[in-house]
Amino acid sequence: MWKVWGGAFLGLVALIATSLASSATAQEIKLGAFMPISGITADVGAQIKAGIQVAVDRANAGGAHVQVFWYDTEGKADVGLNAVTRAISVDKINAAVGFLSSDVFIRTMDEFQKARVPVVDCCATALKIGDKVAQAKMQYVFQLSPTAANVAESVAAAVAQQVKPNKVAMLNENTDAGRDFSKIVQAWFKAHAPSIETVADEFVEHGATDMTPQMAKFKRVGAQAVIGEVYGSSAPILYEQWFELKVPAIVAHMGATVGADSFIKENAKLLEGSIVNVRWWPAAYSPVSQPMMQAYKEKTGQDATNFAVQGHDAALVMFDAIKKADSTDPDKISQALEGSTFETAWGSRKFTPLDAGHRMPIETVVAQIQDGKKVPIYPEKVAADTGGKWKPVPPYAWEAK
Repeated sequence: MWKVWGGAFLGLVALIATSLASSATAQEIKLGAFMPISGITADVGAQIKAGIQVAVDRANAGGAHVQVFWYDTEGKADVGLNAVTRAISVDKINAAVGFLSSDVFIRTMDEFQKARVPVVDCCATALKIGDKVAQAKMQYVFQLSPTAANVAESVAAAVAQQVKPNKVAMLNENTDAGRDFSKIVQAWFKAHAPSIETVADEFVEHGATDMTPQMAKFKRVGAQAVIGEVYGSSAPILYEQWFELKVPAIVAHMGATVGADSFIKENAKLLEGSIVNVRWWPAAYSPVSQPMMQAYKEKTGQDATNFAVQGHDAALVMFDAIKKADSTDPDKISQALEGSTFETAWGSRKFTPLDAGHRMPIETVVAQIQDGKKVPIYPEKVAADTGGKWKPVPPYAWEAK
């Protein structure tokens, strides 16, 4: 298994070079890596790309021969489909990882299945992905990403435990993932906190530049928390307009874009007191964790985000499956992916069976932004281990001195 036992990145090489020398993984692995390199979510795409590159560097340093083909989906389904078609028919990739937008991945996953190319989705969260995998028996398609359910239920629980609102409003993008987020949060409240009323359920287009109508409505109906996800270039607009209209409600965000250290640093004033699902929290989940974070920091100058970790782990899982299969045969890789437990930067993980959607369930971490920093507040164990405590709001960011 390609995993790091020491604190330094190069410590891996001495441990696995000998075993890889006689393995089929010494063959060239043609890996297709898909993410929005340009477009409104390019910031997240850059994190995914760098995370994948860390895994590729480690694999090649250990004796593998990975050739990466990078594909820009631009966050658009049609562009992603064209990229996948080229990857399969022209570049002849034999494995694939990546994807951020659920709309893009759902549009393209059939192509991987038809071509018998194993693919591990790192970051597309829609529940429809696993549902489709199970219903269509897509044995070559796997969803490593936390699902919309993992993310949304954690945010709902954090809001219920800490904010204790009577009224909440939903604000999501009009995408599969966004609609899932809304449904899941409302279902969680109905089951676990029935006294919480949903007084608005709003959707905006991906890339929206004006959310003032929604903010005005939230203010009018008395929402005490605004829950959902608007990301990419729209994320700062959400907070700016919330701030400008002085909406007396806590923003509880699912975290894409907003969870990045760079975003928080640039928008610290607006984010103060907000709840953000950061999905992953830096810790020694496995022997892979610290070396991965160190290598990412050296490569980018930034701390690893959840998207970087998920990109890295998707590639690591694929390489490990190829090594276990001792082959680039798609059926053998698929069997190794489904039947193995993997040591990843996010811990020891395993895909569910095909009839359960080839998902990889994980508990996600929710933080509050306090003085420009992320402070874990959920789950309770993570909060306790890190000393994280909820900071009552108000004062809201727009009224803090």
